[in-house]
Amino acid sequence: MVQRKALPSLPRETFAVVLAAAVAVALAACSSGGTAGVRVDDLTRADRAAVAQGGTLRWAVDSVPATLNVFRGDAGQATALAAGALLPTLFTLDAHGRAAVDGDYLVSADQTSQSPQTVVYTLNPKAVWSDGTPLGVADFAGQWRALSGADPAFAAAGTARADGYDSIASVTPGAKPHQVKVVFAKPYAPWRSLFTPLYPAAATATPQAFTDGQKATLSADAGPFTLHGAKGEDAQAQTLTVARNPHWWGDPAKLDAIAFTALPADDAASALSAHKVDVADLSRAADDSGDGPEATSGTRVLRASAPDYLGIAFNGGTGLLADPDLRRAVADAVDRQAIADAVLKPLGLPAVPLGNHLLMADQQGYQDDAAALGASADNAAKLLDAAGWKLGAHSDAAQGGSTRAKDAKPLSLTLLTRAGSAREAAIAKLLTAQLGKVGIGLQTKAVPASGFFTDHIASGDFDLALVDWPASRFPIADERALFAKPQVNADGSLSVGQNLSATGTDEIDQLLARAASTTDASDATRLTNEADVRIWQAAPSLPLFQTPQLVGTRDNVVNAGAFGFATPRWQDIGFKR
Repeated sequence: MVQRKALPSLPRETFAVVLAAAVAVALAACSSGGTAGVRVDDLTRADRAAVAQGGTLRWAVDSVPATLNVFRGDAGQATALAAGALLPTLFTLDAHGRAAVDGDYLVSADQTSQSPQTVVYTLNPKAVWSDGTPLGVADFAGQWRALSGADPAFAAAGTARADGYDSIASVTPGAKPHQVKVVFAKPYAPWRSLFTPLYPAAATATPQAFTDGQKATLSADAGPFTLHGAKGEDAQAQTLTVARNPHWWGDPAKLDAIAFTALPADDAASALSAHKVDVADLSRAADDSGDGPEATSGTRVLRASAPDYLGIAFNGGTGLLADPDLRRAVADAVDRQAIADAVLKPLGLPAVPLGNHLLMADQQGYQDDAAALGASADNAAKLLDAAGWKLGAHSDAAQGGSTRAKDAKPLSLTLLTRAGSAREAAIAKLLTAQLGKVGIGLQTKAVPASGFFTDHIASGDFDLALVDWPASRFPIADERALFAKPQVNADGSLSVGQNLSATGTDEIDQLLARAASTTDASDATRLTNEADVRIWQAAPSLPLFQTPQLVGTRDNVVNAGAFGFATPRWQDIGFKR
């Protein structure tokens, strides 16, 4: 039996770079709406003229950021939120994930050559760090060196190598003032994902400066807000405060300050109802309770489809599901529509199963590729019959019926879920019934969330697992590692990297590599969807639905809410006049 090497870190933390890329600071003035049946965003919009000047917005987060460096393994969503208010973002994203130059930092950014791929950034000459230094080539070059993986000292200090930086050959001054020229050694399609957020050169001068040096403070910032003292100064209150930047050259922030306040998810709704906070993500509380949060006096609940999805990971490295035909049969037996109906309808969201592993339904280029599977109980039964799994060969009273068997071995699987999640418990019950209809036994194993990845997923201690999969804001930049074919080591173990399912194919790897390296957007989309079709056929995982994003706000809060792919335009957030 092949054993897998432990995953290097918790996937949610590993994807801090993905989260950071989402902190692009402009929101197009488009109305809430849907694409392919999802709700892309939901917030109370107001023109700047209708936003009051002043006030402190209390924004609830799970915990005060462990670091202000989004590229550390222990960075999370609170780090990304703070970085969006404090640091440069070169490109902004709208609710469909479409990128546009952020005029506060860039005059333009153009690919001037395909061979070699060359991008010239023309910086806004007004853009300066808080120490008065203009943004420039030293900042770009320092970040490239820190994240390219070329210097192992940065990795040893806790810096995660970010995809794309290893494709760069050089970073030099451009031909004109305020220009930076980046030449790539190999083509990199999602180049707009790079250098966001951008850290000052002092922050990347040494590995220690970039890691330990950015834990409690920043070498310098350059956003509409500036760090108000060092992180952790108000340790008892567990609050990170950012204040209006008096040196900001763009539209000034309406708020005096934003206080990112640590608050357990279970307490978020009550704190909002008591008007102790102004903005609170209620998604996890709804997950734990299984019910949709209700607005109370003076508050509202905003709802959208999040830029991530809940799916079932299949352990293809060991056990019964190493057989791809059995994985396909299990996937076919799952009624994804019934699961979406059960979870999303009570939350007031469109009940639409997700049909793609690589693109969300509200992203450009999305297509529903689920037809690559048979997706029916009848088809699942045919696959099981053909594979020699016979009905009536094993009685399982716990399942209330007959479990298939082959060579006297019952077809019984284990589903890993997080203890305390009412949503996952409900899904597990549905899956047990659905798989039971075709003779597949399913036992649920609920484990503490704290050890879900480290104690179980990393060691391959599961057959099936309910897993949140983050979306890439710049496909296919961050997703190749999730589906990369594992490599067999000399000792027979598997190096699975970030591939939770420990299975893959050369064809999928090649299609994803081509999608990441083409400089033609239409080719990238075509190749991404071709890869997705092959992923459906290989069945390493099964997407269920985009995760609900439920955000509660006070009634007087504007330009904040459930952003979906878009992220706040921080200087426009505030209170109604």
